[in-house]
Amino acid sequence: MAANSRKDHKGRKLRQGESQRADHTYMYRWTDRSGKRECIYDDDLNSLRRREQEIQKNLMNGLIFRKVTLNEQIVTYLLIKKSLANSTLENYKYYFEHDIRDSRIGNMLVTDIRKSDILLFYKSRSDAGYKNGTIQILHKIIHPALDLAVDDCLIHKNPADGCLKEYPEDSEEKYALSLQEEKEFLDRLEIRSDLKQYYPFYAIMLRTGLRIGEMIGLTWADVDMKQKTISVNHQLLYRTKNGKTQYYCTSQTKTKSGMRELPMSKEVYDLFRKQRRSLMQIDRDMTFSVDGYSDFVFLSPKTGRALYPANVRRQLNLIVAMNDEREIELPHITPHILRHTACSRYAEAGLDLKIIQYLMGHTDIKTTMKVYNHVDMERAQRAMQLYENWYDGMSETV
Repeated sequence: MAANSRKDHKGRKLRQGESQRADHTYMYRWTDRSGKRECIYDDDLNSLRRREQEIQKNLMNGLIFRKVTLNEQIVTYLLIKKSLANSTLENYKYYFEHDIRDSRIGNMLVTDIRKSDILLFYKSRSDAGYKNGTIQILHKIIHPALDLAVDDCLIHKNPADGCLKEYPEDSEEKYALSLQEEKEFLDRLEIRSDLKQYYPFYAIMLRTGLRIGEMIGLTWADVDMKQKTISVNHQLLYRTKNGKTQYYCTSQTKTKSGMRELPMSKEVYDLFRKQRRSLMQIDRDMTFSVDGYSDFVFLSPKTGRALYPANVRRQLNLIVAMNDEREIELPHITPHILRHTACSRYAEAGLDLKIIQYLMGHTDIKTTMKVYNHVDMERAQRAMQLYENWYDGMSETV
């Protein structure tokens, strides 16, 4: 209980809002902008007054002193963030539950979080073996949630600002297959009896640059063989949702730009025809559907259902593992590398930058521009050959 005297037990005069309790600890009470009464405690009067100055400064800046944890702030952010694709939202929820909710920083009040706390949290994840890309996902959850706290006048500065400098984008998936590697990859698919039936799947991915979720989610309703177009309007994912690992379809692609209609090349058209014929040899599960989507283009010969993303990655590893028996070695290959390869081929063919952005479904043209910044010797040699052919042609006209 606070003492009625306006002096402490040492005879020092107490200021407005200050009091000393029976146990000799000090208390400071004030009213925030919302009209709510708040208080803090300290064993030392001088320490209390330093905190008072910070509080008064924050009050002048319009801050509201609500006791909100980072966990609570993230939950609020995820609830109101309508622009997130369903797949991205589920991904964020997974990492929030798996890494942040039970962590020290997750249970800290947002008013107590300092930049060093966030840096220590990121380092703990890095020490646990997390790649930079995963730490960036955690940052994409924490940083905007704290931005919202700034907007709500809970804090005056986002402590997560600048915390990703030590964790740049992972560079392992920046490369594209060379033309020779691309041919070797497709050749290996054809010579392996256990993977040959997947040739159309991987070849179409290489020629269109579709994301893996867009590929395995394609239904025959999305493939117009008469108009020779592909409608990309959803993704099929296999992830943890509502605490259960399961298939689910997004009603949108990764971004709004991902909603697109692609023209088929003659090769892609022929590959779809080949895929339709191959489905006749599969015992299809005709009852299989996900969130209203059915009749998927690419099915597992074993289950008659849609492909598992994990199995796609396993097959790619099997193809690369053939290096010991082949003259040409392949680098590590992921679905994203196949997509990046398709984008690189578009660039090498001289397609307009905006057209490539549309075909790839990139929201930001800077993402597309990165392909143009990727130059290797093979690409430089092909460009030089084009230049020489042009120059020789011009010389003949002089």
